[in-house]
Amino acid sequence: MCGRALPGPLMSKLPSLVPEPLSFDIGNEHDRFWCAAEGRRYASVIGFDAKAQGEVAICIAELVSNVAKFAGRGTLALSTVTEPRLGMRIVVEDAGPGIDNPASVFEDGFSEGRRLEPGTQRRSGQGLGVGLGAVARMMSHVEMENAPGRGLRVVCIKWLDPPRGGSGAFPASGPSSAR
Repeated sequence: MCGRALPGPLMSKLPSLVPEPLSFDIGNEHDRFWCAAEGRRYASVIGFDAKAQGEVAICIAELVSNVAKFAGRGTLALSTVTEPRLGMRIVVEDAGPGIDNPASVFEDGFSEGRRLEPGTQRRSGQGLGVGLGAVARMMSHVEMENAPGRGLRVVCIKWLDPPRGGSGAFPASGPSSAR
């Protein structure tokens, strides 16, 4: 993977090589393994420690699994964020059915498009089971653009340095998909 050096005072804060953006097609549940491994590798190049690399991999695997399960096809894009500080952007998009109640998917206990009552068993083999609530807790920022019947775009950022726990929504920069 080739990188580009950044001029000026940012150079002292950034790794010597900033990884080029990567994009992957999602076509089935098994793509979560490849995408998670590539996300872990990308996070490593940026400078994330082993724990943060694992969190990135878990989040990517969950997002990719959801695309494969609910939309059938989609894309994963990885890029480096340099402003306001160094981090990693993960964008997962699909053209599936979208989500009827997007706020509920970040709640614990939400699975397969519905809220599970305490004690309800999840079907085995249906994704990782960590849910988007765990994705939101492991990432610094998570934003969802939902168009029921036309698709979903989830944008996550993980900052290389603290603070952890997130600070709310951020504007999803970069090219927006036409929906």
